[in-house]
This record gives sequence, C-alpha cells and structure tokens, in this order.
Amino acid sequence: MLIHSGKRTPLTRSRQEDRDAAREAYLLEHAPGLKEHYAAQQRAFRQIDADAQAHHPDPTSDDIATALAAEAAFPYQKRTEAQLRRNFEPLAAHLPQDIGSRRKRFVQREQRAWNRANPGPLTDELQRALTAEFVKTNAKAARA
Repeated sequence: MLIHSGKRTPLTRSRQEDRDAAREAYLLEHAPGLKEHYAAQQRAFRQIDADAQAHHPDPTSDDIATALAAEAAFPYQKRTEAQLRRNFEPLAAHLPQDIGSRRKRFVQREQRAWNRANPGPLTDELQRALTAEFVKTNAKAARA
C-alpha cells in the first residue's frame, strides 16, 4: 500500500513552477502598465540599495579601532554589560553585522515607502480576471 505524504514530487513541483511562471508572464503581458511599474520599481530599488550602501558603508579598520577604543573607555560596568550582550566576543566581530542590519532596515523601510507611494496597477479583481483568462487559454492549449 502506498502512503501519500502530502508532499509534491519533484516532477509535480516543476510543472507547478512552470505554470506559475507562465501565469506571471501572461499577467505581465496583459495587465496595463505592469511592465512599466516593475521597471520603475527595479530602478528605485537599485537606487535604494546604493543609498543604503552610502548611508551605512562597510566598516573600515579605522572604524573598528575607534569603536574598540570607545568601548575600552567605558566604565567597567558598562563595558561588562556590552560584553555580555555579545557573549564576550570582540566588538570587531559584531560591527559588520550591526552595520549590515542597519543597512537592511534602511532598505526595507525605503522599499515599503516606495511601494506605498507607487501602488501597482494589478488589482485583485484584475488579477483574478486575468488568471481566469489564462486558465481558459492554457486549458485550450493543453487539449490541442
């Protein structure tokens, strides 16, 4: 007796991915203004990434040395608290991670702001209608 685990086989998953890609291409072709919106979004997001790198550049060895000196100047209790937060790892190990986190938050915040200011032309109703059209044309093509 064969027990179905509920997982898709790789072949089924591949077919579903192909159908999803075809549906996305259909939507892109038939939704008015969607191509232009995606192009503008990609340009804006590339600029946001560049701005994030400019606002939060990777730390240099001088930045790390300055941070270590500032940490060494802390009173003993503050220095111990900072070390405990980092599990006694040196500050230099955490500085790149902290800057990466700040850069990521900056990018996410700016991308959300752009998306709010520039809503996409593909509404839920339009997407449902175009998906229904796609299913009809795809079913006809599969039968032929």
